[in-house]
Amino acid sequence: MIYDWCSSACSKYNFDNNPQFMYHYYVATGKDAENIRADWQKENFQSDMKQELESWHLDAFLQENIFENNINLSVLPENSFVIQFKVILKKPYISIDEQDFYIIDNPIRKDKVFSLPYVAPSSWKGSLRSALYHLGCNSEDKRIQSIIGGNTLENDEILTKGRIHLFPSFFKKKGLEIINPHNRETRVGTIPIPFECVPVGESGLFTLLYVPYNQFLNSNTKEFKNQILDDLLLLSQGLQFMFLTYGFGAKTPSGFGIVEDKLIDGKITLKTKSITVSMQIEVKPPEKVFEKYLKEDGKVKDAFIGGGEDGLLSNKEYNQKTSQFKDGSLNEFKRFRTWYKFHGSDWQKHLQSENETSAKWPFWNFGTFDELINAAIEIKQKLSEGEGQ
Repeated sequence: MIYDWCSSACSKYNFDNNPQFMYHYYVATGKDAENIRADWQKENFQSDMKQELESWHLDAFLQENIFENNINLSVLPENSFVIQFKVILKKPYISIDEQDFYIIDNPIRKDKVFSLPYVAPSSWKGSLRSALYHLGCNSEDKRIQSIIGGNTLENDEILTKGRIHLFPSFFKKKGLEIINPHNRETRVGTIPIPFECVPVGESGLFTLLYVPYNQFLNSNTKEFKNQILDDLLLLSQGLQFMFLTYGFGAKTPSGFGIVEDKLIDGKITLKTKSITVSMQIEVKPPEKVFEKYLKEDGKVKDAFIGGGEDGLLSNKEYNQKTSQFKDGSLNEFKRFRTWYKFHGSDWQKHLQSENETSAKWPFWNFGTFDELINAAIEIKQKLSEGEGQ
């Protein structure tokens, strides 16, 4: 029935630029479709979507709303924390999409709008749950259920919401991984199977938010605070095992979904008043002549957003629009682009902090998973000692 529909659709419309539909159309009409699949595999063996995203002129929007996760701890309960870092794939990441019409049988999971490969929050939570199980934490344990969620011990039909919230991780690159199962007798593979994947070396942002709500314990008790600190340490150990040993996504027993033990911009941010923040970010303010390019919140005005580096106008685009600008020059705009590339983000955070009435929350940086665990231990020791109280 699916092939009948595909054949009917392709006979009415032109799908020459859609190899997925063309492939199913050829199959439905009895034509040889393998050449279409072979050509598609050659073109998509390594695919970088960066240029395509830049052509849409949505770089700033995607960076702020898709590739980054900004969380305001000020509106959350005391002792909420965020663990965030960027990982680099050591082995390809494979998952299974729910798309019916695709040119191969194993497409990677992609979002419906931009077709970016991503790891869904439910996948992160499932992989973390499995990693904790391999570390000896039974999923039926009350502590694990309070962290991750699940069925209550008293009633299997009642689901409890866990304290952790995982955010999706998006990637810009796609590729193909070929798996060739061998015959047990001949030990020779005859039917290679292509899997769409995120290739080795690609990076993505991982974000975990922990909100310590509790139905049973008083949030001000020492027992409850110790429970939160124990959860932080357990989660750090679970993340280390998941990323370096167990893996995430599909085909983890075959070694897929492993990352390098080199993390980018790793940080734990904790909402607590028990530790005084002593670290301040050095900010280089914009030159006076750069102010005409910026809004009050430090973001670039719409007139200067384009398809160039960091989402700003390229040299060619600036020259095409130069008649619209009352003052300034291309050389000046080049200097602004350089400043914005290295200092724009910090300047925006600085302006935002001036408008915030809440205290700044302490954070701990880390570059490896061992350093992540050590940071969790340090947090536990500092809060247990009651520093700043």
